[in-house]
Amino acid sequence: MEFFHGVVALVAGIVLILTGLVAWMYVQQSRMAQAINALAIAITAPPPSFAQPEPDVSHEDELSAPVPVQDDRVSVHEEEQEGEGEDVELMGEDMATLGGKTAAQLREMLTAKGIPYSKSDKKSTLISLLQAAS
Repeated sequence: MEFFHGVVALVAGIVLILTGLVAWMYVQQSRMAQAINALAIAITAPPPSFAQPEPDVSHEDELSAPVPVQDDRVSVHEEEQEGEGEDVELMGEDMATLGGKTAAQLREMLTAKGIPYSKSDKKSTLISLLQAAS
């Protein structure tokens, strides 16, 4: 019986050693695969700037510079300073008569009330702003 236990222990030791060798080979195979992938990427990548001319620095600055956005809103305070001498009667204004006014007159009324608007707003938009403010 002791001989049988000795043989089982020997076989178990050999299996344990073989399992360790297989694990070590798996780790080495993973390292080799990573090295081969890195080498393939390095070989297939284009050469560094020898084949391609460098872009002009001034042209690159134009591409990276932000494009300024124009603000077409009218400042209420600037309009008040320009038209201080003008008296615009707004309190007795009937909303039905707003349709007969020009866009410039509607803008003056909005400025007098202190309501911000855009220069590109249509007449209907200006009328709706005035109606909402009253």
